[in-house]
Formats: sequence, C-alpha cells, structure tokens
Amino acid sequence: MSDTKNMVRHSINLLEYPFWFQDERLAESTKEGTKEGTIWKDEAGYTYRCGYKAPVKTDVIFLLYLLLQSQKNNYAQKVQLSRYQIIQNCGLQRNSKWYARLEDSLERWKMVGIKFSGAFYDGNNYQTINFGIIDSWSIHEETKELTVIFSLSFIEMMLGKGFFKYINFSEFKQLRSPLATRLYEILCKSFHDRDTWEISAIKMAEKIPMKERYPAHIVPKIKTAINRINKCSDTKFLLETRTKDRGQTILCFKKTVAAKTLLPFHQPEKESFTMPDKPEIIVLINLLPESRRSQKTILEPVIAFYEMRGADYVARNIRYTNKNAKSNYRPYLLKALQNDYGLAMQEDEEAARQVVAQEAMKAQEVAQTEAVEQQRRKEQEENKKRAQAYIESLSDESKSDLQAEAMASMSDNIKEIVLKKGLGSKIMLNMAMESIALQRLAEINASKPVQPALEMTA
Repeated sequence: MSDTKNMVRHSINLLEYPFWFQDERLAESTKEGTKEGTIWKDEAGYTYRCGYKAPVKTDVIFLLYLLLQSQKNNYAQKVQLSRYQIIQNCGLQRNSKWYARLEDSLERWKMVGIKFSGAFYDGNNYQTINFGIIDSWSIHEETKELTVIFSLSFIEMMLGKGFFKYINFSEFKQLRSPLATRLYEILCKSFHDRDTWEISAIKMAEKIPMKERYPAHIVPKIKTAINRINKCSDTKFLLETRTKDRGQTILCFKKTVAAKTLLPFHQPEKESFTMPDKPEIIVLINLLPESRRSQKTILEPVIAFYEMRGADYVARNIRYTNKNAKSNYRPYLLKALQNDYGLAMQEDEEAARQVVAQEAMKAQEVAQTEAVEQQRRKEQEENKKRAQAYIESLSDESKSDLQAEAMASMSDNIKEIVLKKGLGSKIMLNMAMESIALQRLAEINASKPVQPALEMTA
C-alpha cells in the first residue's frame, strides 16, 4: 500500500469514541438539539458538541491529512499549505466545489468541542479533559495559502498523552464507505496488542454509531464494511458470528496479515547485483551489523522494502532485529520486514521519549518557579533592608509620626493586637512601618530630576 510517511499518529481515546459521524442525518437525529448547535453524549462520560454541521467522512480525511503535515513538522500547532495540495493528496477533484467543501470542513472542526468526563484514559487513570480541534484558520487574500492553527491541547493529546495508534492515511482515504471508515478506526484501536476481538452486534452499533438497532440489520452491514476494509488494507479481518444466551449476537473478529507479493529475494538469483546509489540506502546499510553489510541476501530485501515502504519502515525493523535477533539474523530480519515488528518498538520508544520530555518540562517548570521565588525573596530582603535603613535615619519625632501613620493604616483586628502587645505585635508594627517607608522611598526616587549625561570635552 503506502510507506510510513503516510502513517498518522492518532489518539486511541478518539478511535474508541466517535469524533465524526458516518451518517450526517444520523448525527443530527441522535444528538440533543440546542439553539447553539447539537450535542452527542455517551453514557461513559463522553460529550461531543457541534456549533455548526457535524463532521463526516470527508471532514476526517481532511483533518487527518492536516495532522499528517503537522506530524511531519515536529507536531507543529500551525500548518501552512495550499488548498490545491490538500485536495490533491486527499484524492479529490481539484475544482471550486471541493475548495468550498474544504473551507466548510474547517468551519465544522472550528466549531467542535469535546469533553471526557472521567473517561479519558492516560495509561494510568481516567481523567476529565475538555478541548477543541482547531483554534483558527484563514486564507491569504493574494496567494490563497491556507493557514490552520490547531488547538494545542488537541495536538498534545494526539502526540501521545495516553495511548496512541498509527493510522495508515492511504488506506483510510481509499475506504470510501463511511461505515467501513468508522469500523476501520474501531478495529485499529481494538486490535491494539491482540489478534482476536469480540463484541455484541448491538454494542458495536452503539459504538459506531449506527441507526440500525437489531442484529439482523446490523450484521450484514458490518460484513459488507469488513469486505471493503479487506480490499483496501494490508491487514485482513475474518468475521464470524455466534449466538449467546437470550439470542444475543456476538461479532467475532480475527486479524490476519495479507499475503505478500513475491519479493526480489524470493525470485531466482540475478547474475549480478548492483547497489543503488542513494544516500538513504547507504544510511540503512550502515544500520546493519558490519558483518552483514555486504551480504546480498540481506541487501536485496532491505532495498526491496525501502522501495515499497520507505526508509523509516526499513530502519525501525533493522533496529528491531539488531536488538532482538540472538541468532538467525537473516530470517529474523525478513520476518520483521514482512510483518513490521519494529512498529510496536518504535511506538514504545516514542512513548518513552514523550515521558522523558514531559518530565524534563516539569523539571524546567519547577526550576523556573524556584528561580522566580528565589528572586522574589531576594527583592523582599533588599526592600526590607532599605526600609530599615530609612527608618533608622529618621529622628525620634519622625519615627513616632511614622509609627502613628502605620497604626492608622492597620485593620481594626491587627491594631487591637498591636495595642495590647499580643503575640507577633512587634512584627506586625514593623511590617506596617517598613511598607510606608518603601512608599516614601519610591516617591523620593520618582521626584528626583533626571541627571543629564556628562559631555566629554576634548
């Protein structure tokens, strides 16, 4: 299908709960109508608010493409590109109709708000979180360049707050069917670290959501959607059904891997082997153990998968093999390349890097807070010394006047404590006198004329 340049990092929380609707009319009919827009709620604590039209399949294709561009630019919050590029790479006709639909889509995402009420799982706990998708978007009047600014909370969540999964954008946009597209999301999430998955037909219809309410109507549509997914995806899903107590229909999914096309290293040997002169291939070969870098039976599959899947795909599977292959390096590498064993390792490494980055950010915030507090204490101490020096410079009469002014500025409760010479009364009086002293010093400094700079004479 496509290489890893088309893999979009996606929050598992938003694969589990719908953040677009496979049937726009269904979205309108299953949500609560309000003057401002519409609301869709899940019993688990998920609330989806639309202030405009509900996003549908076309809208999520646009959104994932924009996320892919953000991802390629180190998850930038701001994305700038042409409308032509978006329409073309989303597989749509480049005409005024789709340009208008793109702008309408951005308006839809701009008006979406999502809230997890104790339903957002971050890997340890269920949290409450509320965020939007797009903060703003605009089109340059002259160049027609499109600028989209994502919500920072949305980018951080898709980056890996909690669990994430990679979605193949090339497969996603080819599915065509809205139901198959939504089912593809659910299966990507539900087959995280497993090969089989079961769910009741009615529960599946609620999760999608579907307008059908009975298994006899749900199951045929799910089977049709699975057939479409199997035609467009490298991963194949077998679907069987069984009946549970009280006539409940259970959908039983099993994941398999598509048979690979015949690769160069399965074909009869060529008489000669020529190494392609590409910098990316040189980098990949240097990732191999030194003893393997000249072996034709290693180099051929590495180059073949590079041509089919790209450098990132091959690199992560070489790293995976280097880490795990204790013996039989060649067959281990071939299996890793065919089944993309390195993806899970890469996801774990990225998750670990994210944790390290977050901890470093927290440490930096703590250090900054401590520095600010230290500076505040230093300034406070310097002000105290200045105030005390000022008070010491006063005559006895002026000190008495200052003390009387300080008493007059106190609240009745504090004044009563000072007059009765209660606990801390001396400290309270001194603080009040120092505060007035600092005000006087500030007034004195403000009233001083600015001294002109001395001119140098020859």
